[in-house]
Amino acid sequence: MLPLLLAWLHAVNDLFSNFLTPLLPKLMAHFGVGLGTVGLLVSVYSLTGSLFQPLAGLVADRMDRRVLAALGPILVALGMGSLGLWPRFEVLLLVLGLAGLGSALFHASGASLVGEYAPRDRKGFWLSFFGSAGYLGLSLGPLVALFAVGAWGLEGLFWLTPLALLPALFLLRLPPVRRQGRPAGLGDFLRVFRGDVARLWGMATLRSLVFMSFSTTLPYWFAQRGLSDAYTALSLSLYSFSATLGAFLGGTLSDRWGRRAVLVGTLSFGLPLYLGLLFFPPENPLYLLLLALTGALMNAGIPVAVVMAQELEPTQTATVSGLLMGFTWGFAGLFYAPIGHLVEAFGVLPVLLALGVLLLPAWALARAVREPRAREA
Repeated sequence: MLPLLLAWLHAVNDLFSNFLTPLLPKLMAHFGVGLGTVGLLVSVYSLTGSLFQPLAGLVADRMDRRVLAALGPILVALGMGSLGLWPRFEVLLLVLGLAGLGSALFHASGASLVGEYAPRDRKGFWLSFFGSAGYLGLSLGPLVALFAVGAWGLEGLFWLTPLALLPALFLLRLPPVRRQGRPAGLGDFLRVFRGDVARLWGMATLRSLVFMSFSTTLPYWFAQRGLSDAYTALSLSLYSFSATLGAFLGGTLSDRWGRRAVLVGTLSFGLPLYLGLLFFPPENPLYLLLLALTGALMNAGIPVAVVMAQELEPTQTATVSGLLMGFTWGFAGLFYAPIGHLVEAFGVLPVLLALGVLLLPAWALARAVREPRAREA
């Protein structure tokens, strides 16, 4: 019951989280500001929602994570649902900052609870299910947001908030969930940034930087080659869908084959597939098959890394979940702005080829991580 409910909340949380980007033009018109100004909304939400996840995990490891896992999506839904209700831009900045904190609290608390309450021999499956629900919500977010605004206007987004409020209320009806024993302190928190968990974080960040840069640059690259907007949209949708499927399969297979084997195996194929994406002609219909395979394979390691981190640090599952989820993507995302400038200066292929080299140290870091004792037991 608990993992299913948390997966539902993950889908809803990430559904609302992906409202902002497709609605930026409408928010520009609503507030009468330019793209640079309205882009601050994305930056503030991303900063608090991603980079604060390890700190949110430290808080969650000391409190009733059930309450935090319910509060997070409520804050996100109220923040994104009220995009058209605030008369001043500065107020919306503050509201989205709080919504981002809600997302950070949910991801750290939710992944921790799923990992602890799932059966040990099915932990990979349930964390994959939890992660895939989030990918599904992200994929549907732009469609739901644009449909709702088209039908009801920006103010009408508020009618969607019950999607988060109802499952959150169900979660709050369950018994309190507090960690037994001494809560993690600052010394324990700092220890996470050393050893195997730090290697997992480094691996995940390098992999995320490579493939985030590729998927973000893909529309620009396809436009340069004269490919249609429809083909670009199809490519991005296919990549997102395959990433969802890959995230589900990765953790499930790690229950059978071992965490480290799946993590190293996916990265072993990562570099040749990545090179194929750069050198195979995108105009060829078979390119879509290669894109789907790469998206599935490279995202298969995300839930596996989270499970490994939880098994390596069983007293800090919320903290390490936050570190391996949002903090990884947030940290990688900080580097995309200079990468975008490099792409404009030197071209798409030279920059993306140079980034592909980062998959080699990512592979080495994955090989250096030991199989968690929870798996060996």
